[in-house]
Amino acid sequence: MAGQNTIQSVGDFSAVFTHPNVLAGAQIGLIGFKVEGQIVDGSQVLDNSKIVPLIGGNTITITNTVRSGTLTWTCVPTSGDAAKGDIVAISQMLQQLGDNVGGILRFSYGMNGSQRSVTFIGVTVKRCKPLSLQGNDVPDYAVEWNYADFGTN
Repeated sequence: MAGQNTIQSVGDFSAVFTHPNVLAGAQIGLIGFKVEGQIVDGSQVLDNSKIVPLIGGNTITITNTVRSGTLTWTCVPTSGDAAKGDIVAISQMLQQLGDNVGGILRFSYGMNGSQRSVTFIGVTVKRCKPLSLQGNDVPDYAVEWNYADFGTN
């Protein structure tokens, strides 16, 4: 059977955020990710192509280079301190400021023996719950950040 196995180490992941309104623009490592479950999911705001079917069987294909979208984080509050990288605290702080600048977010992770990274620019907070409490567990926060563009390297 032909195929490729994919190996990703759980501990070999980092998310580094830079924003002028967080730690005066210094890079900060984000924390608050559970080992089990989805850490982050990115989705485009607009499809890069659309096919319009026409009567008679022809089509028109429309394409674009829009690369903006939304990142959805599944995270938990940790220290409550944005300066320590608590993603929930950072999100809530930027919500209160009414961010009109945006930041830069870089993910790095290892897979199949190589290091990969994705960088998002124009990052702003789309949504973050003000409060979530649970009994015998740590509450998940589905934090959403928008981005203007991204690049891989």
